Amino acid sequence: MPTIVRFLTVLVILAGVFAVAVFYLGNFVEPNTREMSIRIPPSRLSPRPIAPTPAPSPPAVAADPATGAVAQ
Repeated sequence: MPTIVRFLTVLVILAGVFAVAVFYLGNFVEPNTREMSIRIPPSRLSPRPIAPTPAPSPPAVAADPATGAVAQ
């Protein structure tokens, strides 16, 4: 039993040290901020079609409503 208690005590102490370090870094260390720019080549800015454009469909054939015959 004393071995388990000693092991758990060491784990609790290490977790406490880790928690204090995280707290310190989160509250007292300021990040360096600076302006950043990235050059993008113009070829990546032009839109590329995802799929080829569909072929034009043939014109619709209309039927004459009076006679019912198909006009060509």
